[in-house]
Amino acid sequence: MQISPVFIFANQAGLDMLETTLVALQDIMLDKVLDEAGRKVLLSEFSKIMQQGFAYLPAGICVSSMGRPISYDQAIAWKVLTDDNSSHCLAFMFLNWSFV
Repeated sequence: MQISPVFIFANQAGLDMLETTLVALQDIMLDKVLDEAGRKVLLSEFSKIMQQGFAYLPAGICVSSMGRPISYDQAIAWKVLTDDNSSHCLAFMFLNWSFV
């Protein structure tokens, strides 16, 4: 299974981390941001996210749109629902991130 949710929103910290603009954000794919270990963790936690609504992901490395590595202490992924409670997308928060 390949997970490639397109980014549709980010606050300024998220835009800074991904080194992009709000307009260019939709061109960034999650599988290009997470490293292989991060993708494996996300896949292993995917069913938990869908059932429980969220999951804590361990520290890891991701990559900005400019190719710069970023370390983070923890990430939280959660399911975003539509008005009729169907799944819309996943949201992510990266805690204590910094360029490596």
